Amino acid sequence: MEKTNELNKFLSYIHMGTSIYRIYLDNAERLHADSLISLIKEIEEIFKTHEEKITRLIHEENEKATTSLTAAGVLGVYKEKLKIFDSAFTICINALKSTNMGLISAVKFLEDNKELHKEIKDIVINVIEDYQLIEKKLLDYVMLRLND
Repeated sequence: MEKTNELNKFLSYIHMGTSIYRIYLDNAERLHADSLISLIKEIEEIFKTHEEKITRLIHEENEKATTSLTAAGVLGVYKEKLKIFDSAFTICINALKSTNMGLISAVKFLEDNKELHKEIKDIVINVIEDYQLIEKKLLDYVMLRLND
């Protein structure tokens, strides 16, 4: 079913975000950036709810939800692993960039799939709103530390 294929594609984007945030978490733990670790874990929970909601929609269509990344997603995660994170600041800047890319992808997904059912659109809109919230949390974290 076309709807399920598109949802699985969108789900793979979210899996990519989750994978990239695990990289940020690993680096924050390596740097012993406790407050950033807490923030990243909070963000990971947001991604987890997105994965659960979209997986549920796919299962309601009696289809199998993807658990993998697209080839582009694998490449994106690999490129993020190659980066050197020497401070909480660099982690946050990269997290802001990645989240913004996710937000743009979600908006493009809506544009490319205008015919999708309202429930699906509402979930994608919720993802977009959550990405905006994540960006705000990251920016607040950075700004607080810049003013120290």
